[in-house]
Amino acid sequence: MTDKLRILFIFNKLSDFKNEIYQGFIEEINHKAIVDLFIHQLNHHNPEYFESAIKQKTPDYDFIVLMLHTNPVNEDIIRVVNQIPKEKLILLDKKNELIRGTYACVFQDFENDIFTALQKLKNQLKKYSTITLLIPDNYTYAINIAEGLKHFSDTSGHTTKIAHKINEATVQKGEVYLIVSEIFLAETIRFCQEKNFSVGKDVGIISYNETPIKEILLGGITVVTTDHSQLGRTAANLILAGQRTHVHNPFLVIERQSV
Repeated sequence: MTDKLRILFIFNKLSDFKNEIYQGFIEEINHKAIVDLFIHQLNHHNPEYFESAIKQKTPDYDFIVLMLHTNPVNEDIIRVVNQIPKEKLILLDKKNELIRGTYACVFQDFENDIFTALQKLKNQLKKYSTITLLIPDNYTYAINIAEGLKHFSDTSGHTTKIAHKINEATVQKGEVYLIVSEIFLAETIRFCQEKNFSVGKDVGIISYNETPIKEILLGGITVVTTDHSQLGRTAANLILAGQRTHVHNPFLVIERQSV
């Protein structure tokens, strides 16, 4: 027998960013709980399987840590989440007004985070006339990020564009690119090289989410990113402290040579 807490940690899939969240959580829990990782493809095609899994697993755990990274989050999935006792629920990454009750949450504020980040870079951005958001059309928080960009451009006077695909004509002198895709980042750099554009002078690049390669790529790519490790650590601390509050996760600007 053990008196350790039992925690179920649910992701829809694994990625480098989710691994940072998970490792931050594990480090902060520091052997004070037994943590099981459950990968479940949360989408509108399989709400019945998700409901079955939650009903089966919830009684065996003290806490359910869940990231609702689905696009869109449909009514069936919200209904299932609302069945989880709120004293057990820890929601990660984004608040959802459809989830009832008092539960713990560590969230990003995607609209205000990107607005604040661009405000911090406003002096560097003055040399560019246009800010282009390069973002996949199925990205979960595309609307929120676009609204944050619009809010910034309303105060800065920049022209803004949104593109869901990239080709040679997309990349133009005098523009800075806010890029929410590693593939779009690679393509942007390739087109800059083909056109002999100097990144940081002719065009600017701001990449979403930090990775080690961005520190050295082109002398350093400027990054805006949530602190993924801290997100996991804060979730762990909410559990250990027995708190059911909502905490805004830190959003960072890492300034390098690409702007």
